[in-house]
Amino acid sequence: MLIQRIRELNRATPFEPYSVRVTNGSVYPVPHPDFILVSPKGGWVDIADENDNAHFISAIHIMEVILQGARSGKT
Repeated sequence: MLIQRIRELNRATPFEPYSVRVTNGSVYPVPHPDFILVSPKGGWVDIADENDNAHFISAIHIMEVILQGARSGKT
């Protein structure tokens, strides 16, 4: 499940930036764990962008988690 993968990435040491792609094709970068909040039951995430705007996303709309950096690739 992608929510579990997001939680794992947020706890990774060192943290590696990633992006979340949703069903409408939008991609939301997560440059640091402080930019994302996962609800306790995993039903939604809230991702803040660089302008501090919140994007509430239902977990059913998350299609892909894309790693950035040295280990880039799709998860």
